[in-house]
Amino acid sequence: MDLKHLRYFKVLAEELNFRKAAARLNISQPPLSQQIKELEESLETSLFHRLKKGNELTDAGKILYQYTLEIFEKVEEAEERIRSIREKKTGKLILGLVPGIRPQRIAKAMQLFQKIYPDIQVTIAEHCTATLIHHVKENMVDLALVYGPVQEDALEWNAIAEEAYHVVLPANHALAKRKKISREDLKDQPFILYKRQDQPWFHDAVMQQLKFNGQEPNIISELSSPRTRVLLVHQGLGLTFAPASLHEEYPHVSFKPLDSLDAVPVGILRKRNKNSRTLKTMMEAFQKSLS
Repeated sequence: MDLKHLRYFKVLAEELNFRKAAARLNISQPPLSQQIKELEESLETSLFHRLKKGNELTDAGKILYQYTLEIFEKVEEAEERIRSIREKKTGKLILGLVPGIRPQRIAKAMQLFQKIYPDIQVTIAEHCTATLIHHVKENMVDLALVYGPVQEDALEWNAIAEEAYHVVLPANHALAKRKKISREDLKDQPFILYKRQDQPWFHDAVMQQLKFNGQEPNIISELSSPRTRVLLVHQGLGLTFAPASLHEEYPHVSFKPLDSLDAVPVGILRKRNKNSRTLKTMMEAFQKSLS
């Protein structure tokens, strides 16, 4: 069994049709059939059920397919690592992040990236979404993890995860005993919100939740940092909205889901003309760490 056998097997496992798999591999069907036959003989088991209308993976085939995916992922990683050594890839990459992303997720992404590019220095700049959009446009940031959606002609934003936003209350607040709260529960409550320029569409969605019969909500302050807002909630100055993932960092306050508020999509933002392998690797690292 070698990589050629596995490559042919992988394509056939995905197509489940010899004709389509052969076309995808740019070969005729007989060589493909021969490679699969040799692989099955070496493993002493059948990998496919041959049916009238295509093929199906056997249990052994399903197991081998999972390992094959891992093998080719490692091969690609090794090739990229060797290429980076050969080409002596060094330099800097500036990564933009919105406040509120869990440090553990950031650390995991950095570890995955630096495993392949150990000689590239990554600088992290934390700003609100609006500022990061501007910085990516002006080439001040190479790549940014921001809340979306973002629709800009010169930029490309790809969603990779969703972040639930919860209402944050003091631990001794009357609503803290509830499993979930409704928008009616929030009437007349004092709120510490983020600035509209930070995240316009989500700010508007929250304001809509807090309006009752045309009455404006009680906004006592606007701050960009979710951590600062949570700390002010702890001091009893009001309520706020913050990423649910922050609850582990601040167990002394109560995080409660609002039944009428949707999760916020998180995505990777870059300029459309920036397609380097380095940026692609960083994007893949965040996709893995946030999924």
